[in-house]
Amino acid sequence: MKRIMVFMLVGVLGVCLIMTASAMGTTSDKNSVGKVIPNAPGFTLKDVNGKEVSMHDFKGKNVLIVFGTTWCPYCVTEVNDLKAFFNKHKDKDVKLLSIDIQESQEKVSAFVKKYGINYTVLLDETGDVARSYNVYGIPATYFVDETGIIKYSGSGKPKEGFEALLK
Repeated sequence: MKRIMVFMLVGVLGVCLIMTASAMGTTSDKNSVGKVIPNAPGFTLKDVNGKEVSMHDFKGKNVLIVFGTTWCPYCVTEVNDLKAFFNKHKDKDVKLLSIDIQESQEKVSAFVKKYGINYTVLLDETGDVARSYNVYGIPATYFVDETGIIKYSGSGKPKEGFEALLK
């Protein structure tokens, strides 16, 4: 019985260690969330108001893309940081797109209203865009440069903050 408890404890600690390591963002020219994606996949999604937004609309601009959901506690924690980033850079050549994965417009709209989100929130109701970016955990952050190359990908907020991605 004691032996089983020790194995279970070691297993739980191992899983926690793996989850902690995967939740830390890394800076790289590779996609560290999934396999290498040299160019950001294109997409067209609707925002919470039903307006279509395409990745091609931001050609020549830096784009911060954050995938998440309304039920993810880490995603909720990032909202204030994302609002601050957006407010600081909204008139510059960097855009912020939050992509909600597989949730209804009603649920996401209520979330946007509740948290006073003022940046673009898109609906990936099928999860196809998240799959094209190899999103395996949320929140997942991608920084796409003005040439369409993914310069950063990681789980959660980068250790240095979103501002560090602009350097």
